[in-house]
Amino acid sequence: MSASQTLLIASGLLWGASLLWLLGSMTCALLQPWKRGKSRLLAGSSPGTPPVSIIVPTSAADTPRAERDRAEAVGSLLALNHPDYEIILCVDRAEQGRDLVARLLQSYRDRRVHVMTARHQSSSNAKIDAMEAAAAEARHELLLFSDDDVLVDHDHVSHLRQQLHDNVGLVSAAAIGIRPTNIWGYLELAFMNGQFARLHLAGDFLGFSGALGKTILVERSALQGAGGLLPTGTDCCEDAALTRNFKAAGMRVVLSRVAVRQPILDQRFGDVWRRHVRWLGCRRKYLTTVFICEGLFSTPVAVAAAAVASSQLSWGPVSGAAGCLLVWCAADALFTLLSGWHFGLRTPAAWLVREAIFLPMWMQALVTRTVTWHGRRVPLTIN
Repeated sequence: MSASQTLLIASGLLWGASLLWLLGSMTCALLQPWKRGKSRLLAGSSPGTPPVSIIVPTSAADTPRAERDRAEAVGSLLALNHPDYEIILCVDRAEQGRDLVARLLQSYRDRRVHVMTARHQSSSNAKIDAMEAAAAEARHELLLFSDDDVLVDHDHVSHLRQQLHDNVGLVSAAAIGIRPTNIWGYLELAFMNGQFARLHLAGDFLGFSGALGKTILVERSALQGAGGLLPTGTDCCEDAALTRNFKAAGMRVVLSRVAVRQPILDQRFGDVWRRHVRWLGCRRKYLTTVFICEGLFSTPVAVAAAAVASSQLSWGPVSGAAGCLLVWCAADALFTLLSGWHFGLRTPAAWLVREAIFLPMWMQALVTRTVTWHGRRVPLTIN
């Protein structure tokens, strides 16, 4: 076999594997709601509607944008179709959050809303400090942790509880970005929806579910059986650590069939970059195989493989690269539309930017060992 034949076969195999990774993950993600709807029907209806304590950790480093996001998120929780629940807003740093606590107490007079602070730094992760402090004050056995920047459906608690059966110990949900208002907001959507949510839903369909900190429903006894919250506060991937601990305790982690929504609005490029380097770093630490596949089967690698294979077939590298980009872009657009997610005029441009910067971002995540998270430097190392 000549060198050119070997190169053609190798590049063709790499391109085929990349296509399989893309289309396979999209298909599994699209089938995830069907699977969870089927498991709900097989499990039957859960008796009664137990009361739930909804814990909303919020950062003492408040900004006008954070204030708007929090108000909208709490508003969606107050509109829940559930007969008995409390909402505990917990500021993650008591010393820095006095003014914020005063404003929250003034803003929320609804008897269902309680405001408190995490008075002690118990872990590297300030968010975990807030979650732990609020859980200790919660009145109910059923706990729902909900981030202060996500919107939920009226039946959110019901959707989550429908999956809490058999040996399921924790139910979470995918998060979908909505309402981008500038090009970097569209870039955030390209990463959050087209990449992260796709892999998250596909993993749930295949049985490799993982919690997402945006929303987590657990029973207090199950959380204690998995070691509690504090052991997960050693890095910024508390949701991945919680998944690991629940599975180690013999309990399953699954996703709801209905995602939560996060308004994206205006974003800055640097914020998008840092956020997804952090998320990639979490996948490097807890989902190493997925992290490797993301780099190996990424669009730039597929385009390069197509260019090499086409040059060996006398089609020309430019034709092969352009054809590959067109196929990948069409698949991404079709997946977004079939999922019912936001698609705008700037979506294709954001997709191209995402693919252009992905490998440098992936390589930074490969070597990153600490990140700033909720105002603290926290490690991002593999144990």
